[in-house]
Amino acid sequence: MNKTETKDESFKPLVVLGIIILVMWLLSFGAVYFTLDSWTDRGTFGDLFGGINSLFSGLALAGIIYTIFLQRKELKLQRLELIETRKELTRSAKAQEKSEIALKEQADSLKKSSQLTALSNLINYYTEQQQVFRSSPHFYKDFSEKRINALPKLILS
Repeated sequence: MNKTETKDESFKPLVVLGIIILVMWLLSFGAVYFTLDSWTDRGTFGDLFGGINSLFSGLALAGIIYTIFLQRKELKLQRLELIETRKELTRSAKAQEKSEIALKEQADSLKKSSQLTALSNLINYYTEQQQVFRSSPHFYKDFSEKRINALPKLILS
């Protein structure tokens, strides 16, 4: 649904009501004009409706005043809703900041954990290599005991 359809639909009842009022006014004018012969009689007949005109004017004024009170109440409710929305947005922003801090801490912990895992794997690998060197007489001749024992120290430094 686009904006033009919404505007047309919202004015349809107002246009229909305006046309009905215009037709009723023309019919009443025709009825008075053709049923009463002289302008004096027509004027006297029209004066009978002066009280009704003031009644409808008063009702219109009362309707406008009532509408103003309703708008005032609605604006007050909107202000309260806006205050609540601001509070909720503030709470949401604080929660998001806390979540960001927790995610950073988690990322740091994961980084440290992965570094420890990598170091542990390297230590295990070099320990296995040391055992292979010690068990093999051919390789043991080429490497001295000091070099083999120094391998884990090199990894940790």
